Amino acid sequence: MTHRSKDLKRSVLVVSYHLMMEMKTHKEYKLNDMYQYLKNKLKIQQKDFVYTLNFLYILGKLEYIKAEDTIRLSK
Repeated sequence: MTHRSKDLKRSVLVVSYHLMMEMKTHKEYKLNDMYQYLKNKLKIQQKDFVYTLNFLYILGKLEYIKAEDTIRLSK
């Protein structure tokens, strides 16, 4: 969801797009490394990252591997 006062570059849809494009290149990512990548690229906050992870997880696009603290695209 977006709000008129929120920067659109930090919206869940925009952050999701950049996360998915990066995941297609690297297949698997440490959770913190992905956050740092998106933070540097889009100037997002941690809550924007968490909203994006939740959004993509609910849609079945991401898997979280707890033992390795990594995310990867769902098959």
